[in-house]
Amino acid sequence: MEEKGRIGIPRALMFYRYFPLWKVFFEELGWRVIVSDGVGKRGNLIYFEDSCLPMKLLVTHAMHLKGKVDYLFVPRLVSLHRHYIMCPKFRGAPDIVRLATDGTIPILDETIDLRTREYSMLRSFVKMSSRLGANHPEGKRAFQMAEQLFLNFQKGWEERINQLPLNQIYQMDIPVSAQEKKSHLKVAFIGHPYNLFDTDVNKDLLSFAKSLGMRIITPEGLSEKEIRAQVSDLSKEIYWSSGREIVGSLFHFLSGGVDGAVFLTSFKCGIDALLQEFIKRRLKIRGGASVPFLILTLDEHSGREGLMTRLEAFKDVMEERKRNVKTQSSNE
Repeated sequence: MEEKGRIGIPRALMFYRYFPLWKVFFEELGWRVIVSDGVGKRGNLIYFEDSCLPMKLLVTHAMHLKGKVDYLFVPRLVSLHRHYIMCPKFRGAPDIVRLATDGTIPILDETIDLRTREYSMLRSFVKMSSRLGANHPEGKRAFQMAEQLFLNFQKGWEERINQLPLNQIYQMDIPVSAQEKKSHLKVAFIGHPYNLFDTDVNKDLLSFAKSLGMRIITPEGLSEKEIRAQVSDLSKEIYWSSGREIVGSLFHFLSGGVDGAVFLTSFKCGIDALLQEFIKRRLKIRGGASVPFLILTLDEHSGREGLMTRLEAFKDVMEERKRNVKTQSSNE
């Protein structure tokens, strides 16, 4: 198929969950997908407005794609769940990028709101394909192809994050085996996808965790039923889908099945700040967690060495607990 042009996708925010779907969709329509490079050691973060680090990275990556692509893909994500909403920053993301780039580049900013049929995922992508010159059947076929490949991609997610460097986990052409590498600690890492998998946010902390002998478990492997089981008895409903996923998965893992749990949170994230207080109060009522629990707050000033030191200390805590549990079992 002849290449119709280039679509730029900033390496930020929900790129860290849906990129495989987005990539296949645009490629099926005949467009080349260009992804921005990581900020890395260059450290040239663009401070367009005072917000959390992930939002600053969106603007930075969008600016790096300026002049290199025909369109920027920054969807207006209102809801990715039938009953819950996204953080308001996702709703305003296209507008912030448009201001930052002075409106010099067209932005594909279709609204996705799964609470309404009008803005369902399929309808939104078909509408976007029309803007790119495709007819309705072509857009529908491209989305269905992308959705199927995305579902297959997700099935091997745990193996990918444990076998590949973080900068390769979204390269769909790199296969992974089903064999589980021996790790003496199973640790749940919980947080927004961009906090977990963006090395510019977490300083590649997951790679260091794997080097310490940890097998990484993330919320992506949990079902809606498992999440709902942990949040159904809350006195007040969590309206943010991401917050609901974080709380549900965190208490699922804290109830057992792992050696420890780490919550990666962004400084200046209002949702995360509220969730931390909620989690602490609920743990106090429950009498604490059944496994060691660590909260790490990240921003552009976070140093890798400091994060590594805290993770090494957390590893010692988990190993000490395992020894104590083993000794207690032997004495019974």
